[in-house]
Amino acid sequence: MCSMSQPARTPKPRRNPPNTKLVMVAAAIGALLILTVSLLLNWPTESGKVSGPAGVGEAPAPEVVFETRAGECLNWTEPDAADIRKVTCAEPHLFEVTGPYDLREFGPNAPFPTTQQWQDVKQQRCIEVSDQYLGDKFDKEGRFTVGAFTPSQEGWADGDRTLHCGLQQPGPSGKLFPISGEAAKMDQSNVYPAGRCLGINGTQVWDPVDCARPHSVELSAVINLADQFQGNFPPENDQDGFLAGKCEELTAGYAGGPTAAKDKGLVVYWDTLSEESWAAGSRQVNCKLSAQLQDGSGLAPVTGSVKGQVQVGNAPAGRDPASTEPGAPATEQPR
Repeated sequence: MCSMSQPARTPKPRRNPPNTKLVMVAAAIGALLILTVSLLLNWPTESGKVSGPAGVGEAPAPEVVFETRAGECLNWTEPDAADIRKVTCAEPHLFEVTGPYDLREFGPNAPFPTTQQWQDVKQQRCIEVSDQYLGDKFDKEGRFTVGAFTPSQEGWADGDRTLHCGLQQPGPSGKLFPISGEAAKMDQSNVYPAGRCLGINGTQVWDPVDCARPHSVELSAVINLADQFQGNFPPENDQDGFLAGKCEELTAGYAGGPTAAKDKGLVVYWDTLSEESWAAGSRQVNCKLSAQLQDGSGLAPVTGSVKGQVQVGNAPAGRDPASTEPGAPATEQPR
C-alpha cells in the first residue's frame, strides 16, 4: 500500500512474481536431492525448450548435477543458468532452497502441466513450503517471491512429482537480483535505499536504474515503523498520519529544501505495511518521489535526481522493445 500527499494514487513499485522456473530431474537420497538441471524456463513451452519473447527463439538445455537441501543457496551468472552451482548463503545468490513438495494430487497418468498450471501450483504450494521454512513468517508482500524447480517433461513421464521450492528476488522484468544472507535472518520489507531510482516501462515501474536515466520513482528515505509503533499492528490511518509528516521532513532534507521536490514537479508519497506484513516481521517502508502524467493515466518519466536538474515528461515513456530473460541475473544491485 502507498499514500501520497495529494489525492491522486500512484501504483506501488512491486517486484512482480517472476515468470521464472527451473526444470529439474530429481531423485531423493536420504535428506539430499540430486538435481539435474535441465534448463532455466523463461517462457516454458510444451516442447520443454526455452522459449523467449519474439526473436529469441529456443536454446538447448544445459545439464548440471549437484546436491542440495533446504537451507542451501544456488547461484548462476549465465542467462540460461548453464553454470548453476551451490554457494554459501552469505555470498550473493539467486535462489534459496526452502524444501520439496510432493505433487501427489497429480496421478501417474496425469498429463504434463501447462505453463499456467505450473505457475498456479508454484504459488500455492511453494508459498506453503516457504512459509513453513521461515517459521510462518513469510511476507507475501515483501522483497522475496517464491520460485521452483519442477520436474522435466521426461521426468514427469517417469513418475517424478516433486516440486522443489525456494525464495528469489526478481525485478518487474523478471530478472533476478542477488540476495546476500539467509532469508530467515533478514527483514523482508520491500524497500530500497534512499537515492535509488526505479526505471519506467510505459507507465509501469521497472527495474532499478541510474537516476540520470528516465525513471518512475526516486526513493528519498527508509523509515523503520518500529521506532514509532511498538507492539500490535498500527492501522493504516495511523501509519499515514505519522508518515505524512515524517516523509515530508526527510524528503526535504534529501532534496535540499522543503519545496525542492514540489518546485520540480514531483510529489512525495510513501508505503504503508499491511497487517500480514507486520505479522511476518516487516517494519520498513520507503518515502518516494514521482510525477503523474497530466491526464492522470499513470506515472510520468522523470530524468535526473531531485538533488539536481529534473525533467518531467508529458507523455508516457516508451516501452523497452528489447527481449527480456526472466530468470537471468540482473546487472544492477537493487539495494
